[in-house]
Amino acid sequence: MNFFPALDAGYEPKDYAYAKADIPIGTFVATLDFMLWSKSGLTVNCFFTLTDSGKKVTLSVYRKAANQDRYMAGGTEVRYLPFGTSVELTIEANELGKPLLVDMVIRKN
Repeated sequence: MNFFPALDAGYEPKDYAYAKADIPIGTFVATLDFMLWSKSGLTVNCFFTLTDSGKKVTLSVYRKAANQDRYMAGGTEVRYLPFGTSVELTIEANELGKPLLVDMVIRKN
């Protein structure tokens, strides 16, 4: 989804934390609320609500050269996930301390 159509559909990206101090590190169950393409098209910004805390966070998934045209979070291709999907996220800090989505597993209901 692109930015302005997302706003028109009622999604509000500014309600989601993105600063490294606001994103928890660890493994969490979450709901994928919606996704937005970056301006460059090289990134999918995923917007989640963490199940236990209700905290709203955004994490990015980048296109990797080794996986031509695939946007992978661990073993999950994120572009085709329906909004509302329940997932388990694994978030680690990179060398600069920035939160990095290293794995996303779709939860079976």
